[in-house]
This record gives sequence, structure tokens and C-alpha cells, in this order.
Amino acid sequence: MHPTVTEQLDGLRRILAEAVAPEVTAPYPTEILGSVIGALNTLQSNWHAIPAFLRWDIETTSAVLDAAKPLLDAALVAEISAEQAVTDLTELAALDHRQVRMRGLLVKAMPAIRAERGTAYDKMMTLFRERADRFPFAMAFRPPAKKA
Repeated sequence: MHPTVTEQLDGLRRILAEAVAPEVTAPYPTEILGSVIGALNTLQSNWHAIPAFLRWDIETTSAVLDAAKPLLDAALVAEISAEQAVTDLTELAALDHRQVRMRGLLVKAMPAIRAERGTAYDKMMTLFRERADRFPFAMAFRPPAKKA
């Protein structure tokens, strides 16, 4: 079926680049528009990688939380275990919701993980480094537009 998601994103990017950009002359809006066009280009190129990234992030965050369970109070362990029991991760919306929930649980567990600085801490730091490398929407820094 057409247009596909990729085609729609390309169309939006082209409309902004070809119809809107020539009409924008002020430096700041021009810079913002360039960033939006770049973001759409990155999204168009990488949107298919979202489900795999979310699954990886959920699984890896879950492993960090498993390692942290001995450091946490019973209520937080129960909350983590309940979230880990969720198995319906077939739709993108469910993956997105689950990833946000797991990241929130990691934030709650972080004080104990940081205080202990053991296995859970090492896993957490590895997660953060790998997440930055795997994130499908990393965008290169664009220097500000030169002033005329």
C-alpha cells in the first residue's frame, strides 16, 4: 500500500526542503527548519530499527534490574517483577510503553545501584554506553548557520 511510512516521511521532508525552506529567510527559523528536515531524514532512514532497538533496550534494562534486585526494597522488586511478567510486546505502542516503564524502574533503582557500585552498576554503565551506540536516531551536530 502506498504511500509507505518511508514514502510519507520522504514526502514531508521534501515539502519542507523544497516548498517551505526557500520562503524562510530569518537565521534562527532557517536553522530550526534545517534541524527538522535532518530529523525527518534520520527518521526516514531508521524508523524500521525502532522495534529491535526497543526490544534490546527492554531486555538489557531488565538484566540490570535483575542484578539490582538484591539491593532494592521489596516494593520495588515487586514492581520490577510485575513489569517483567508482561509478555505482550508485539505492537510498537506496547514496546514503547514497556521501554518507558522499564527505564522509569531503572531510575527508581539507580540510587541503590550507584551506592553499591558492583555488578548491577557495571551492567548499568554498559547499558548506557551501548544504548548511545545503538540509538537509531543519533543525529550529527550541525553548526549554527553563519550570520550574514
